[in-house]
Amino acid sequence: MSARSSLHSALLVAAVLAGGCGNKTKPPPEADPAQVQDLAKKLVANMPGMAAVRECKDADFANTTTLTFRSVLQLAGEALSPEPRDADWINPPQLDSPAIRTLLDSKDDTAKRRAAADVLAAKAYLLYKVDVVNAPIALLIKELKIGTVLTRAIVYEKTATPRCVVSVDFQNDRAKSDWAISVSDKTLIDPAVAKAMRDDLAEQFLKNAPGRAPAAPPPSKK
Repeated sequence: MSARSSLHSALLVAAVLAGGCGNKTKPPPEADPAQVQDLAKKLVANMPGMAAVRECKDADFANTTTLTFRSVLQLAGEALSPEPRDADWINPPQLDSPAIRTLLDSKDDTAKRRAAADVLAAKAYLLYKVDVVNAPIALLIKELKIGTVLTRAIVYEKTATPRCVVSVDFQNDRAKSDWAISVSDKTLIDPAVAKAMRDDLAEQFLKNAPGRAPAAPPPSKK
C-alpha cells in the first residue's frame, strides 16, 4: 500500500471517529434542588387573594409547571397544617407536574437535579390552593350534606410574582353523595363511606382543575 493510500485511510478513520463523537447525546441539564426550595418559599410568600391580581383566562394556564399547595409547602421545607385543606387526599399528586413528583418522591440525586432544572426552566407556575373543605361525611362528621371544596388556581410568572388567580369550586358527585347520605343512618360515619367521599372529591378536583390536559379516552373494544 502506498504512503498516499495509507494517509487517505487514516483520515477516513479519523473522520468516522470524530463524527461518532459529535453524535453523542448531550446529558439533560441539572440544577441544585435548593434553588427549587427557594422558589417554593417565594411562591408561598407571594400568595395573592382573589382581588389582588386579575382573573385568569384560559391562555394563562398554557405552558405552566403545575403543583399543589401541599407540594409547594413540602418543597419549601415548611410544615403542613393539620387542616383538611393540606391533607394528601384533597391534594391529588396527579395535579403535580412530573418534575415536581420526582423532586418529592425520588431517591436518585441525579434524577432530582434534572427535575430541578426542569422546574427552574418553566415559563410559569400554576399552583392549586385548597382554601375550604366543607365535606362533613368525608371528614367523618355526622352532618348529612353534600361535600363542597373551595379552591384557587394561581398562575405565577417565572419570578414567582403572581400573574392571575381564579376560584375553582366543586362538590361531590350528586348520586354518590345521595348514596353516602342514605347509608349513614348510624351514630358514626362508616370510614369506608368517608373514604368513598374523599376519593370522589379528589376525582372532582382533577376534573375541574384548570390547566390540565383532558384524560385520554379508554381504548376502544374490538
